[in-house]
Amino acid sequence: MKQLKKILLNRYFFIFFVFSLSFFLRFYNLPKYISFHQDQVRDLLFIKDHFDKKLPILLGPKASVGDFYLPPFWYYLMSISYLFSPSPLSPAIMVIFLNSLAVIFIYLFCEQFFNKKTAVFSSLLYAVSPISIEYSRFAWNPNPIPFFTILTFYFLYLYFEKNNIFYFIFGSIFANLTLQLHYQGFIVFSFYFIILLIFKKINLKKFLIYIIINLILIIPFLIYEYQNKFSNTYGIINFVLKNQNNTLNFFGIPFFIKFLFSDFSLFLGKIIAFKNKTLGLILFALMIFFIFKNLFKKDKKIQILNYFLIFSLILFFIYKNSLIDFYLLFFIPLFIIYIVYNLIKNLKKTAIIFFFVLLFFNLKYSPAFSSYDNTYLWLTKTVKLITSDKNYCLFYDIFSETFIENKIRYMISLEKNQPEKNCLEILEKKRPKNIKVFYYLCKTAKCHSEKFKILDYEEIKFKDLEYDVKIFKYQIN
Repeated sequence: MKQLKKILLNRYFFIFFVFSLSFFLRFYNLPKYISFHQDQVRDLLFIKDHFDKKLPILLGPKASVGDFYLPPFWYYLMSISYLFSPSPLSPAIMVIFLNSLAVIFIYLFCEQFFNKKTAVFSSLLYAVSPISIEYSRFAWNPNPIPFFTILTFYFLYLYFEKNNIFYFIFGSIFANLTLQLHYQGFIVFSFYFIILLIFKKINLKKFLIYIIINLILIIPFLIYEYQNKFSNTYGIINFVLKNQNNTLNFFGIPFFIKFLFSDFSLFLGKIIAFKNKTLGLILFALMIFFIFKNLFKKDKKIQILNYFLIFSLILFFIYKNSLIDFYLLFFIPLFIIYIVYNLIKNLKKTAIIFFFVLLFFNLKYSPAFSSYDNTYLWLTKTVKLITSDKNYCLFYDIFSETFIENKIRYMISLEKNQPEKNCLEILEKKRPKNIKVFYYLCKTAKCHSEKFKILDYEEIKFKDLEYDVKIFKYQIN
């Protein structure tokens, strides 16, 4: 019994356990849960096109607001996964792996700079966090941000403690990469520099190193800007200067208050346990209480987190647009650490009992075992069905805004058995000898439009897999 207890309390065993738990909850039944939608197929088509044409990747995805593109780091990450496999599952597994690695760095960060109890419960709560699980099971440029956020802070704290320039360099790199993934990373990126100034941890030499690091990391972006007359730079400037929502008054105060007591509180609830406004409001109240309580503490380690939360709230206030959950992913690991540390410090055993209750309910009602998106399953079955026939053609009658056609085209492009090239002759009432069968895919509202009025279709349905696209097969005699 003592030997078993010793193993369970072993640091390396726990790190392995919490990583495995995190990975399992994000990887479990991945084909059933993966989101494969507009942005995912856009990114895969972009990567495939650049690989096929051997083109350099100079830009990342288009920002969700404003008329500009991000630097290319996300596409470099996707390129690594693409080298292993072009399947949509490959970049999703990469995101799962990175966000599972995040629990290790959360543990190491808390163990080194706070205490072991904070390390244990922060890493466990992140591993089972519902919103973290939801945003870790598909490939999207904001999704790895929690991993790069905790790395930025880990090296920031190491630099403050040991004053080693290599930690400063690594912190600067990860802060930059966080920004490249999504513009929410600007909060992490700018805070990293500001906190160095506040605590006087940067001199002229280090400032020049910092500038050089950031310029090196965006060289591809700068090349594109030079070649295209700085179109993105102008787009970013216009976005920053322009009021994004003219309905907001008093510098966004009404919107900000509504945001804090509605969407933001719900978000906090989903970080720790589940979507519940009451829980979220309690967590928000606790956060504000601890911010004020710690405001004049001399402990630099908690001061930095305190300043970060305040800085984030200030930028939320200034930002004049909707803040959806995925804009706030950077907040997840640091909020968990902050709440866990303060609750343990103030409530001690009561806090630990509360954390065990949260762990129990998070595991029992985890999104890892909830209802799923059947898009990817339907696509794989459809592509397998279509490419099982030789000498086939494929026609679509689908609303373009659904991007279903792009998804199918991408999946079929990975198969050896490709459609015939003279398929359009069928629509011209011809019967090419090389074509034996054709498939007609249509959204229910568009099926059998004037263009595709051909008789003798066989409708194909998959057992226990409903989808709002019909598949018809036509055999050519």
